[in-house]
Amino acid sequence: MSLVEVDETWGDTSRIEAVAEQCGYTSVFAPIFEYGQEHGPRGGFGNALLSRLPFSIVRQRQLVWPSTVYDGSEPSELRSVTFAKFGSLWVGTTHLPRGDAEARAAALRRLTSITGELDGEWLLCGDFNTPASSWLSSSDSVSVAPRPAVPTYPADEPVEAIDYCVASPGIVLNAKVLDAAGSDHLAVLFEARASDHGD
Repeated sequence: MSLVEVDETWGDTSRIEAVAEQCGYTSVFAPIFEYGQEHGPRGGFGNALLSRLPFSIVRQRQLVWPSTVYDGSEPSELRSVTFAKFGSLWVGTTHLPRGDAEARAAALRRLTSITGELDGEWLLCGDFNTPASSWLSSSDSVSVAPRPAVPTYPADEPVEAIDYCVASPGIVLNAKVLDAAGSDHLAVLFEARASDHGD
């Protein structure tokens, strides 16, 4: 399970860990930045992965550079990608800038470079804040789902297809957008399988 814009308050019971425990998952929460006051951080903000399968490695990479100090505004939010490795498959989660097209384009270039460095097949889910067609062409060999694109934002009257999954060429993806409450985006359920050796 890929979750973005996760906000955890330090010192309280972890909501991510509580959900994971209730559902029989293991969780990875990798805050890209902490926020707080003069006396220290009071929480962290970032991406999370929940899984019932064991993973061997967790890797987080920053997508926006140079680093900034979070001042409560969207432009000051750092962005990252978090990957966990399941056997030879890397599964990732990300959330890209919305308001700054130049920063988002730079983050997409960085993402493309990072996925090219992974030793194995990969899939990446998240809120890309731009349609897949804005940065991937029909000549790209990656898989994308849902395809055709389905609007997921805002949840009450979706008009933007910005939540999706991208995967390496050996992965076959299927997706279904769910009309479920709980977020300002609609959730997307993905099914992925390797094209050359079954599920």
